[in-house]
Amino acid sequence: MKTSNNSPADNEVAENDTPNALISDNDLLKFFNLERENVQDFSITRRKDGMYVNITLNKTWVQCPVCGHMTSRVKDYTDKKITHSVLSITNCYIIYHARRYECPHCKKTFYENNPFTFGGRLSVATVFNVLRDLKAPNATFTDVARRYGISATSVINIFDKHVHISRRQLPECLALDEVYAFKSHDSDYVCVIMDYLDKKIVDVLPSRRKYNLLNYFMLIPLEERKKVKYVSFDMWETYRIVVKHVFPDACCITDHFHVIQELTRRVDRVRIRVQNRFRKTINTLKPKKNNKTITSEELIELEEASRYYYVLKKFNWLLASTNKKILDVNVERRFNHRLNRYLNYSEILAYMLAIDDELEEAFYLRNDVTYFYDHCTYDTAKKQLEKIIIDFRSKTVAEMSPFANTLTNWKKRSSTAS
Repeated sequence: MKTSNNSPADNEVAENDTPNALISDNDLLKFFNLERENVQDFSITRRKDGMYVNITLNKTWVQCPVCGHMTSRVKDYTDKKITHSVLSITNCYIIYHARRYECPHCKKTFYENNPFTFGGRLSVATVFNVLRDLKAPNATFTDVARRYGISATSVINIFDKHVHISRRQLPECLALDEVYAFKSHDSDYVCVIMDYLDKKIVDVLPSRRKYNLLNYFMLIPLEERKKVKYVSFDMWETYRIVVKHVFPDACCITDHFHVIQELTRRVDRVRIRVQNRFRKTINTLKPKKNNKTITSEELIELEEASRYYYVLKKFNWLLASTNKKILDVNVERRFNHRLNRYLNYSEILAYMLAIDDELEEAFYLRNDVTYFYDHCTYDTAKKQLEKIIIDFRSKTVAEMSPFANTLTNWKKRSSTAS
């Protein structure tokens, strides 16, 4: 076995011919999944951050992957550093002098077969050890990563690439939702399939596109799909189309969380529109105040606009709050220096709603839907929903009235709401 002789300036210490006289070259090479006859050069060097193993494989005749001709012509070499976690006492790295061949026939270049990795910078042994350790019920990605001197992200990537968990049986009540896919190559969102009742994941799909969803569900036997009686999802049309095709006996349910979420966004658009109106007033009158050319009437208007803008900007979250403790009228008041009075959150909300009639209308329209979900029964739901749709149509708030069409569309075609 060859050894490297390096100066102390390189922070390297050359090993003896063998770390243990009883260990042969062949025994050492087995740590790296190699046979002696396949190795041209092999040496071990110890540095401060671990053990470095320099390996060069024998040159041989190889087949060009493009044209199929055999060649042994070498173009050049590239050093590749591979984490090889086979030692528990120190970090271990392979410095693989990867040979690149050149085909004399088509002039294409290509690397020799790499026996150390599946691709990437982690050895096969490292991947195997990580997957083995992750089998332990109490194992975490961080602990395994620390054990083998790699990042937690690398451990997660190994798990995602090599572990394929079979799906659970489809439940009677199914829920579909999307989650931002920070690592998916197929889509910006992955589709999460859950059991609505026990909140356990059935499966996770790499995309929420219609084509992918149809292909996935159609591979499940029809008898199993017929067991699904209810499917809950947001108001994305693709989900409804897919459910109607693949679950013939299922009832579509629009998830009430997403309905309220959409209404809350609409209320907030009204708030922003009103807030911007006061912002415009402030931008117009404030320069006059700074230049001392403002009239007493304009000064009053500026102070009022500033107070309204402050409340709409700082306490916007109150419009979406359903916390009864926060909105309790009996909660102790606190002094607000900007408004120069004692107020609790319930009174601040009332103050905000009194600023603009359309904002107040939008707020109570959303609350009507919230009340519907909290108090309606199976027998009264249809009648109450019809009334809500009429109320939305009769209002003139630009951001809210179109939602009557949304409710009508989903009521007519979905047959129920959760």
